[in-house]
Amino acid sequence: MKERNSFLFLMELMISILIFFLAASICLLVFSDAHKMNRASRELTAAALAEKNIAELIGSAGDLADAGEKISGAYPQAVLSSGSEEGTDSAGEGASLVISFDRKFQSVREKGVYQLRAEIGEDGGMIRAEMHFYPVDADGNISGDSVYDLTVRNAATAAEGASGS
Repeated sequence: MKERNSFLFLMELMISILIFFLAASICLLVFSDAHKMNRASRELTAAALAEKNIAELIGSAGDLADAGEKISGAYPQAVLSSGSEEGTDSAGEGASLVISFDRKFQSVREKGVYQLRAEIGEDGGMIRAEMHFYPVDADGNISGDSVYDLTVRNAATAAEGASGS
Protein backbone atom coordinates (compact mmCIF):
# COMPACT_ATOMS: atom_id res chain seq x y z
CA MET A 1 0.00 0.00 0.00
CA LYS A 2 2.89 2.31 0.81
CA GLU A 3 4.43 1.77 -2.65
CA ARG A 4 1.13 2.64 -4.31
CA ASN A 5 0.85 5.92 -2.36
CA SER A 6 4.41 6.92 -3.23
CA PHE A 7 3.74 6.08 -6.92
CA LEU A 8 0.61 8.29 -6.91
CA PHE A 9 2.54 11.07 -5.16
CA LEU A 10 5.32 10.82 -7.75
CA MET A 11 2.80 10.94 -10.63
CA GLU A 12 1.07 13.94 -9.07
CA LEU A 13 4.41 15.70 -8.64
CA MET A 14 5.39 14.99 -12.27
CA ILE A 15 2.06 16.29 -13.55
CA SER A 16 2.45 19.45 -11.43
CA ILE A 17 5.94 20.04 -12.84
CA LEU A 18 4.65 19.49 -16.39
CA ILE A 19 1.86 22.02 -15.87
CA PHE A 20 4.39 24.48 -14.41
CA PHE A 21 6.68 24.11 -17.45
CA LEU A 22 3.77 24.52 -19.86
CA ALA A 23 2.67 27.70 -18.08
CA ALA A 24 6.26 29.00 -18.02
CA SER A 25 6.71 28.35 -21.76
CA ILE A 26 3.47 30.18 -22.55
CA CYS A 27 4.64 33.12 -20.42
CA LEU A 28 7.98 33.19 -22.24
CA LEU A 29 6.22 33.26 -25.62
CA VAL A 30 3.98 36.12 -24.47
CA PHE A 31 6.96 38.09 -23.13
CA SER A 32 8.88 37.47 -26.36
CA ASP A 33 5.98 38.76 -28.45
CA ALA A 34 5.61 41.78 -26.15
CA HIS A 35 9.33 42.53 -26.57
CA LYS A 36 9.05 42.36 -30.37
CA MET A 37 6.00 44.63 -30.34
CA ASN A 38 7.79 47.08 -28.04
CA ARG A 39 10.83 47.19 -30.35
CA ALA A 40 8.64 47.71 -33.41
CA SER A 41 6.76 50.48 -31.62
CA ARG A 42 10.02 52.20 -30.62
CA GLU A 43 11.30 51.96 -34.21
CA LEU A 44 8.08 53.41 -35.60
CA THR A 45 8.02 56.25 -33.08
CA ALA A 46 11.68 57.15 -33.69
CA ALA A 47 11.24 56.96 -37.47
CA ALA A 48 8.15 59.17 -37.41
CA LEU A 49 9.87 61.70 -35.15
CA ALA A 50 13.02 61.86 -37.28
CA GLU A 51 11.06 62.25 -40.52
CA LYS A 52 8.76 64.83 -38.91
CA ASN A 53 11.81 66.85 -37.85
CA ILE A 54 13.19 66.81 -41.40
CA ALA A 55 9.73 67.71 -42.76
CA GLU A 56 9.52 70.72 -40.42
CA LEU A 57 12.98 71.88 -41.49
CA ILE A 58 11.95 71.58 -45.14
CA GLY A 59 8.65 73.31 -44.41
CA SER A 60 10.42 76.33 -42.97
CA ALA A 61 12.90 76.55 -45.87
CA GLY A 62 12.54 79.01 -48.69
CA ASP A 63 14.37 76.95 -51.30
CA LEU A 64 16.41 73.78 -51.74
CA ALA A 65 19.70 75.37 -50.64
CA ASP A 66 18.06 76.78 -47.50
CA ALA A 67 16.58 73.35 -46.72
CA GLY A 68 20.02 71.77 -47.05
CA GLU A 69 21.55 74.35 -44.70
CA LYS A 70 18.82 73.86 -42.10
CA ILE A 71 19.13 70.07 -42.22
CA SER A 72 22.93 70.24 -41.98
CA GLY A 73 22.62 72.60 -39.03
CA ALA A 74 20.18 70.36 -37.17
CA TYR A 75 21.92 67.09 -38.10
CA PRO A 76 25.67 67.72 -38.49
CA GLN A 77 26.18 63.95 -38.92
CA ALA A 78 23.94 63.92 -42.00
CA VAL A 79 25.41 63.16 -45.41
CA LEU A 80 23.81 65.53 -47.89
CA SER A 81 24.91 65.13 -51.48
CA SER A 82 23.86 66.93 -54.66
CA GLY A 83 21.94 65.08 -57.33
CA SER A 84 19.15 62.61 -56.80
CA GLU A 85 19.35 58.86 -57.15
CA GLU A 86 17.86 57.03 -60.10
CA GLY A 87 14.26 56.03 -59.87
CA THR A 88 12.94 59.22 -58.28
CA ASP A 89 10.37 61.32 -60.03
CA SER A 90 11.56 64.67 -58.70
CA ALA A 91 12.32 67.11 -61.46
CA GLY A 92 15.15 69.60 -61.60
CA GLU A 93 17.83 69.90 -58.94
CA GLY A 94 17.91 67.45 -56.13
CA ALA A 95 19.82 66.20 -53.15
CA SER A 96 20.19 62.89 -51.37
CA LEU A 97 20.15 62.82 -47.60
CA VAL A 98 21.34 59.96 -45.39
CA ILE A 99 21.27 60.13 -41.60
CA SER A 100 22.47 57.11 -39.60
CA PHE A 101 21.08 56.30 -36.17
CA ASP A 102 22.37 53.99 -33.43
CA ARG A 103 20.31 51.55 -31.34
CA LYS A 104 19.14 54.38 -29.11
CA PHE A 105 18.02 56.38 -32.17
CA GLN A 106 20.72 59.02 -31.75
CA SER A 107 22.19 60.30 -35.01
CA VAL A 108 25.75 59.15 -35.59
CA ARG A 109 28.36 59.78 -38.27
CA GLU A 110 29.65 56.20 -38.46
CA LYS A 111 27.58 53.23 -39.53
CA GLY A 112 24.43 52.91 -37.52
CA VAL A 113 21.65 50.41 -37.04
CA TYR A 114 19.05 52.54 -38.84
CA GLN A 115 19.17 55.04 -41.69
CA LEU A 116 16.87 57.80 -42.75
CA ARG A 117 17.21 58.20 -46.50
CA ALA A 118 15.60 61.08 -48.32
CA GLU A 119 15.46 62.41 -51.84
CA ILE A 120 14.90 66.15 -51.80
CA GLY A 121 14.22 68.14 -54.93
CA GLU A 122 12.45 71.10 -56.41
CA ASP A 123 9.30 70.23 -58.29
CA GLY A 124 7.20 72.98 -59.85
CA GLY A 125 8.43 75.70 -57.50
CA MET A 126 7.96 73.49 -54.47
CA ILE A 127 10.43 71.56 -52.36
CA ARG A 128 9.51 67.87 -52.36
CA ALA A 129 11.05 65.22 -50.12
CA GLU A 130 10.53 61.48 -50.11
CA MET A 131 11.81 60.01 -46.85
CA HIS A 132 12.27 56.38 -45.80
CA PHE A 133 13.53 54.98 -42.49
CA TYR A 134 15.27 51.60 -42.80
CA PRO A 135 17.02 49.10 -40.56
CA VAL A 136 20.54 48.43 -41.89
CA ASP A 137 23.10 45.65 -41.44
CA ALA A 138 26.72 45.98 -40.32
CA ASP A 139 27.82 46.90 -43.87
CA GLY A 140 25.32 49.77 -44.11
CA ASN A 141 23.02 47.92 -46.53
CA ILE A 142 19.26 47.99 -46.08
CA SER A 143 18.30 44.82 -44.23
CA GLY A 144 14.52 44.99 -44.16
CA ASP A 145 11.41 46.83 -45.19
CA SER A 146 11.02 50.51 -44.52
CA VAL A 147 9.83 51.22 -40.98
CA TYR A 148 8.18 54.51 -41.96
CA ASP A 149 7.75 56.46 -45.21
CA LEU A 150 6.82 60.11 -45.57
CA THR A 151 6.49 62.42 -48.56
CA VAL A 152 6.28 66.17 -47.96
CA ARG A 153 5.97 69.26 -50.12
CA ASN A 154 6.81 72.79 -49.11
CA ALA A 155 4.59 75.31 -50.82
CA ALA A 156 6.38 78.29 -49.25
CA THR A 157 8.34 79.14 -52.41
CA ALA A 158 5.26 78.90 -54.60
CA ALA A 159 3.21 80.97 -52.12
CA GLU A 160 5.88 83.70 -51.98
CA GLY A 161 5.96 83.87 -55.78
CA ALA A 162 2.16 84.10 -55.97
CA SER A 163 1.91 86.85 -53.35
CA GLY A 164 4.66 88.94 -55.01
CA SER A 165 2.81 89.24 -58.37
